[in-house]
Amino acid sequence: MAAVSGAPGATPTTIDGWLGVSDHKPVGRLFIGGGVLFLVTSLVLALVASYESVDGLGFQIARDPDEFTQIWSLSRELMIFGGLVPILLGIGIYLVPLQIGASSLAFARGAAGAFWTWLLGAGLLIVDYLLNGGPGGGRGDFVVLWAASLAMMVGAIIWGLVILASTVLGARTIGMTTERVPFTSWSYFVFSLVGLFSLPITLAELLLAALNIRYQHLPIEQSEVLVGVLDGVTRAPAIYWLTIPVLGMAVDMIGVHTGVPVRLHRTVMALLTVFGLLTFGPHLVGMASIRTIDYNNAVLVLGLLAVVLPVLGTLALAGDSLRSGSISVNPALAGALLSGLLLLAATLVQLLGLVEPIMGFFDSLFPDSVDMTNSLVLNGTTFHEAVTALVVGAVVVGVIAALQHWSSKLFGRSSAASPALFAIALAAAGSVIWAVGELAAGIADQPQYPELVDTSEGSLQVFGVVATIGVALLLGAVAVIALGLVGSVVSRKPAGSSGDTWSGTTLEWAAPSPPPLGNFPAPPVVVSATPLAHGELAYDGLRSESGGSGSGDAESEDAESAPAEPGDNTRDEEG
Repeated sequence: MAAVSGAPGATPTTIDGWLGVSDHKPVGRLFIGGGVLFLVTSLVLALVASYESVDGLGFQIARDPDEFTQIWSLSRELMIFGGLVPILLGIGIYLVPLQIGASSLAFARGAAGAFWTWLLGAGLLIVDYLLNGGPGGGRGDFVVLWAASLAMMVGAIIWGLVILASTVLGARTIGMTTERVPFTSWSYFVFSLVGLFSLPITLAELLLAALNIRYQHLPIEQSEVLVGVLDGVTRAPAIYWLTIPVLGMAVDMIGVHTGVPVRLHRTVMALLTVFGLLTFGPHLVGMASIRTIDYNNAVLVLGLLAVVLPVLGTLALAGDSLRSGSISVNPALAGALLSGLLLLAATLVQLLGLVEPIMGFFDSLFPDSVDMTNSLVLNGTTFHEAVTALVVGAVVVGVIAALQHWSSKLFGRSSAASPALFAIALAAAGSVIWAVGELAAGIADQPQYPELVDTSEGSLQVFGVVATIGVALLLGAVAVIALGLVGSVVSRKPAGSSGDTWSGTTLEWAAPSPPPLGNFPAPPVVVSATPLAHGELAYDGLRSESGGSGSGDAESEDAESAPAEPGDNTRDEEG
């Protein structure tokens, strides 16, 4: 399939140029930078909310329970739709065209439109909360504006996902069949498709919330119940949606840094696809605008049980490269491994929440044989926040590893290893400590939503302190990365400054670092998913001088290189 024709416009230097920028690389950096900024903001708010929960009947920063609810709600919304998703989207917008050999995104200027729409929505969201809107707000018009601004952010993300999915479908280079798409790009394709099916449901929930407040079906005094609007995104298994590209990037990074590309390419692609499908679980059992998700549902229980398997299978296949390759300690490899382990931990911890519905099922079958009084009841408690903490940690660690791994592509220079290793260790430790505090509080029956709870007796106060420490460590890790990004942007080299830093095997390493306008001298011709591994890379009308060394240099040939036959997949066989 041929690459997209027509090179996009040059990197902008003026305000109007940035508003209509069409090169995917500046847009990707904008999403990454904006996402990191809002992620830091969300973690500061989460730290405040966690600190306030230590003394459940008193407030040190918030003025009343409603303001406490607003701080908690804004932290969650900014963390997901202001931070993690935009960062992942930015990485995808930057990398996917390079990995599939395209000169640009399928809709070049659409990505810039998505970014500015998202940024406007994020700004309105913050202003709305400052004017006493959002869940727990006391001004009806600004509660409606909260729904509209959050819907604007979600709509912009949907726009970006459409562009990513279209790029993978329609902009692949010559010879790159669907089975030859690299793991990172394929995971972004799955990530985009799942988002395109699930996020419109979130938009519908926000519309219902706005209508309920606007026409007084829900009294403004009860607006705090609207915190449940995002349960369809922030509760397992839907929250695992965020980790689909993280898992794909981890597999790619492990293959590069062990020197042995992960085998069974199609099997890993299938596992990533199944994992993505299983994250759609909450949307199969109804929306949750003003009520929590009901886990007493056979489809949801089976989905949560099954979601462990594709994660375990993908990590096992990646582990084969670790076993047979050479291992050197570096941030990219350490982050890839830790992100996968944190995701696996999240899926395993979530199984504790299935004890109650499974025991309840057996109690309905054998009412005289099952003692429900001794059953572990966690749904409706902060147990769900423990799972979210592990997922957030997995994404943050995976993003740090990805920014380190592809730093030369992003900025033309390798990032310093020591700060990245420190940030990875801090993020992993913080997410685990945060999860332990929330899990322990959930076992002690602390409600999942903000409310007045007497924490003076028992261990709830201790658990709150533990969770607060975990959030603080995670915040420190993201702050380190934010400072590193600022330094990388300031010292960014011009396009074409260097070549392949890691001796990677996928197409992005064939382009100069950072890539110039149009990415490649001509459409690449590939016969496998890893064309640089065996010197297979050629160009349509050009041929690489060094047989795929990753330098991006090429010389003219008398005859054009013939594209690979669509059915020729001999270098991509299973095993």
